[in-house]
Amino acid sequence: MVDEVRNVFSGNARHVVQAGEIKGGVHFHVPAPEIPVPRQLPARVAHFTDRETGLAELDSWLAEPTSTAAPAWLIVGSGGVGKTSLAAHWAHRVRDRFPDGDLYLDLRGHHSGRRREADEALDEVLRALGVSGDRCPVDVDAKSSLFRTLINARTMLIVLDNAASAEQVRPLLPGSASCRVLITSRNRLPSLTVREGAARMSLDVLPPEHSLALLRKAAGADRIDAEPDAAAELARYCAHLPLALRIAAERLAGSRRRIADLVEELADERERLNALTSDEDDLTTVRAVFSWSYRSLPPEAARLFRLLGLAAGPDIGLGAAAALAGLPRATTRRVLDSLTGAHLLEEHRPDRYRFHDLLGLYAAERAQRDGRSAEREAAVRRLLSWYLHAVTAASWAAEPSFTRLPMDLPRAPGAVPEFADRPTALHFYDDERENLVAAVRQAADRGELVLAWQLPVAMFAFMLARRPLTDWLVTHRTGLGAARAVGDGLAEAWLLTSTAIARETLGDHAAALADLERAVPLWRRLGPPWAQAWALRDLGKLYCAMGRDAEADDALERALAMHVELGDDWGEATTLSVLAQAERRLGQYDEALDHLRRAIEIRRARGDRRIEATSLSEMGAVLGDLGRAEEAFAHVERALELHRAVEYAYGEALDHERLAELCERGGRDEEAREHRRTAAALFEELGIPRPPTG
Repeated sequence: MVDEVRNVFSGNARHVVQAGEIKGGVHFHVPAPEIPVPRQLPARVAHFTDRETGLAELDSWLAEPTSTAAPAWLIVGSGGVGKTSLAAHWAHRVRDRFPDGDLYLDLRGHHSGRRREADEALDEVLRALGVSGDRCPVDVDAKSSLFRTLINARTMLIVLDNAASAEQVRPLLPGSASCRVLITSRNRLPSLTVREGAARMSLDVLPPEHSLALLRKAAGADRIDAEPDAAAELARYCAHLPLALRIAAERLAGSRRRIADLVEELADERERLNALTSDEDDLTTVRAVFSWSYRSLPPEAARLFRLLGLAAGPDIGLGAAAALAGLPRATTRRVLDSLTGAHLLEEHRPDRYRFHDLLGLYAAERAQRDGRSAEREAAVRRLLSWYLHAVTAASWAAEPSFTRLPMDLPRAPGAVPEFADRPTALHFYDDERENLVAAVRQAADRGELVLAWQLPVAMFAFMLARRPLTDWLVTHRTGLGAARAVGDGLAEAWLLTSTAIARETLGDHAAALADLERAVPLWRRLGPPWAQAWALRDLGKLYCAMGRDAEADDALERALAMHVELGDDWGEATTLSVLAQAERRLGQYDEALDHLRRAIEIRRARGDRRIEATSLSEMGAVLGDLGRAEEAFAHVERALELHRAVEYAYGEALDHERLAELCERGGRDEEAREHRRTAAALFEELGIPRPPTG
C-alpha cells in the first residue's frame, strides 16, 4: 500500500512496489527478480584424454555471436564413451564466461525406471533459481514459462546430461539467446536439430593410442610401457570406452600381477559371459570389464554393490545405504569408499552416491544373479522402512503441532536421523524427494502394501509445506490403492482427505468434493473424534471455496464444536479462520470478527505466524466491507509482511488482491492495478487458478 502519508513497502522480495514522487501522481518501479547464481557443474573427470577436436568445436560455438550461434549443442554417442566427461571438462573451462551461473541436470534418459521427465527436471531447476516449493507451478507448460522468464536476458550455461528424447529436453530450453545449452545423449535427437536449430557432434570411442594414453595416466606409465602388447589387448577388451578403461586401470593399479595375466583372466570372463549377452544389450560391450572388476571386490563391497542396484531412487544417502546393507554407518562409509575408489560408484555430493547408468544396470543384474531372493527382499524392506522412519521423524520437526494418524511402524533398521528444527527437516525432504516417490512405487510393486500407504501418509507435512502437487497426487494414488487392497479404512480416509487438499489447491473442486464425500463417512465409521472434526473442517472449507456458504457454515460450526469439546485449540483456530470466510459472504460481519480475533489469539500464543497471517488478512477483508479502511489496510499489510517472512506465496497473492480491493474503494486506481499485477504474477508462478476474493 502507498498513500499520501506513508511510503509503505508492500511487495515481496521479487515484486517490490516503491512509490516515487507523490506530487502529480504516483509512479512505480518493479525491478527484475533477484535469483541465485547456481553453480551446479559436476566434478571434472580425472585422466581426461583425447577430446581436443570436440573441445575445439565447442570453443568455436561459444565464440560465435549469439545472434547466429546454434542455441544448443548436442554431444551424441554410445554409453560410456565419455559424453558427460567432455561436457563437464569443457563447461569448467568456460564457466567464467557465464556470470549468471551454470545449471546441470542428469535426465537419466537411459536408466530403466529412473528416467527424469521434463516436469520433474523443471522442479529442480526452479528450486535452483530460488523458486520455493509452494511457488512452483503444477503444469509443465507453466513451469517451462516461468523458467524462461527467470533466465531471460541472463548469461547462463545449461548442461542437460543423458537425454533420451527431444520431448524430454524441449521444455528445458531457454528463450534467451544469451544462454547456451549443452546436451548429451545416446540418441541423435534429429527433431532438435530441425526445429530448434541445434548443432550436433558425434563422439566415438578413443583411438587405440589414446586408450593407451588414458591407461598410462590412470595406471602408471611404467606399468603400461613395460607390457605394451598386453596393454593394447586390455584396451581392446575395454572396447576403447573411457568408462571401461578407467575401471580397468583401477584394477591394474590395485594389483601387482602382470598385465598379461590380468588380460587372460579378463578373456576368460568375457567368454563366460558371451552366452548371457546379445547385440541389443547396452551392457554387451563392457559387461566383461564390469564383471572382472566386480569379482575382484572384497565380499563385503561386492554385496553392497549388488544391493545398491536394488534401490529405486536416482541416488542414495549414507544413512539409507547403511539401512539397505544392514551395516553400521561407519562400516558402510568405508565400503562405499572402496566402491568409489574402484570407479564403480560416484559420490556426487557429500555422503550421497549414484551409479553411472550402465553400472546401475549391471549392479541390478548382479543382484538378481548372485544374491539370494531372501537377502534381496530383506534389504529392500530395510531401505523402505528406513525411509519411513526418517520421513516420520522429519515431519515431527517440520510440523510438531500436527495431529497424526496412528501407524504401527516396522522396526527401525539401524540409526534414524535426528532433526534439530524445521529447516533441517525440510532440507532432508528436498534431498530425498525423488527417492521417497520412488520408494512408494517400489513398495507397491513389491507387495509391501502397508509401507506403500504409510510412506505417503508420513509425507503429508512436506506436501503442505512444499506443495509438490504432482508428487502429492502420484504418491497418494498409489497409497490409496494399497490401503484399499489391505482393507485399512483409516488410511484410505486420511489419503482421500489429503488428496482433496491437493485437488482444491489445483482448483478442481468437483474432484476434491468427491474425495471428501468418500472420506467423511469412513471417518465417521472408523475414525477418532479429532479426525472427524478435521474432515468436517476440510469439507466446510471446500464448500466455502465453492461459494456454498450455508453448507460451509453448517459443516464448520459442527467441526468447531467438536474441536472445542476435544480441547484442540489448533484445530479450533484453523476452523474459526475458515468459518469467518463463510460468515463474511453471508454478511455476518460481527460473528466473523469475533471468530477471527479468537483465531489470532490462539495463533499468537502458539507462535504460528502463517495461520495468524491468514486470519489477519481475513480480518482486513471484513473490516474493509464495514468501511473501516485504515484498520483494514493495517491488518492486510501486516498479513503480507508475515506471509513474506514464512514464504507463503499463496497468502501473499490473496493479500495483494485484498489490498487492490481496498485501494479501488478508496479511488486509488493505479495502486490497485499494481497490486492486481503482483497478485497475478504470484498466481501464475504457483500454477494455481486465481480464486475469487469477494
